Amino acid sequence: MIKSKRPARTSAEIHRMVADQVIKAMETSGTNWVKSWTTPSGQLPTSMSTGKQYNGINLLILGMERAANGYGSHHWATYKQWSKMDAQVRKGEKSTTVIFYKPMRIQDKATGEDKTIPLLKSFAIFNADQVDGYTAPTVIDVDHAKLEQPNTRADKLAGDVGCDLRFSDPDKAFYSPLHDFINMPRATQFDDVENYAATLLHELTHWTGHASRLDRNLTQGNGTKDYAKEELVAELGAAMMCGSLGITPAPRDDHAKYLANWMKRLKDDPKCIFQAAAKASVAADWLLSNADNCERLAA
Repeated sequence: MIKSKRPARTSAEIHRMVADQVIKAMETSGTNWVKSWTTPSGQLPTSMSTGKQYNGINLLILGMERAANGYGSHHWATYKQWSKMDAQVRKGEKSTTVIFYKPMRIQDKATGEDKTIPLLKSFAIFNADQVDGYTAPTVIDVDHAKLEQPNTRADKLAGDVGCDLRFSDPDKAFYSPLHDFINMPRATQFDDVENYAATLLHELTHWTGHASRLDRNLTQGNGTKDYAKEELVAELGAAMMCGSLGITPAPRDDHAKYLANWMKRLKDDPKCIFQAAAKASVAADWLLSNADNCERLAA
């Protein structure tokens, strides 16, 4: 008897499935969710089939899955792809779902006009730690001792993109949309230089939202849903850049607050995590692509 092929998932089903997966990973990894994007070598999750790093919502999903399961590798592939490399996924291992998205032009049957619709597919993949027969290449760890105060890689990035970085108020880290500047405490005021760098990257992500750059709504008041969403965009953007720049920040006390607020939002609206992750990915890419000597920054 031939089994019928499972119907393709709808966009709504994929959104709910991914939201549930992120919620489960958040519940497992607790307040350590920001640190989960990085590895000891500063490598981001990478597809074995393309050799490219994942981005957007997939970066979030795989980072959290890695933290929740303690995977040491940043390499991922489907069951079939591992088999082609003479590697075998171990019996009982559970896959992680990632999303493939691209806009597709079609003709509207009712109007005859061309329109763009999202092509959204899901794939089940496995980490290299879940397979036998694969040996990961040796990776040289980032020398964090070189991140001297206050000239961290985050400071270098801020300078390269032309950010107005000030140290006027030693008690606060914030971005002022009205006057378009970032204020930071001195690096020596933080427990370690990596926390300073991660906080600066958070504020730099906010900075990208100015009307002259990516033009996100930065006028919302504290406590509103839009304010909470922008805060998550900044947290995700900072985490993505920590991975790109080889910075491993320790979780801050307020991560638990973000986590609690966003787990509720995720359950209410699974699309919001896609939206926030997409905006964070755009912000991180904008900063890195607009910096001078990007290759040297990420080296």
